[in-house]
Amino acid sequence: MGCIVNGPGEMADADFGYVGSGPGKITLYRGKEVVKKSVDSEVAVDELIDLLKESGAWVEPA
Repeated sequence: MGCIVNGPGEMADADFGYVGSGPGKITLYRGKEVVKKSVDSEVAVDELIDLLKESGAWVEPA
């Protein structure tokens, strides 16, 4: 969510964050903590899903 400038502030109250950090790069957050930096955008959604699963927050879609 958000952009490199506003993303961290916009998601500060979110449980998890997905923030653009440069061309084709994503930073993943758990709360306000950076979990992974410079994730390629092609795999960032899968990385976010893995993070959700590791945290016990993932619910399989119906």
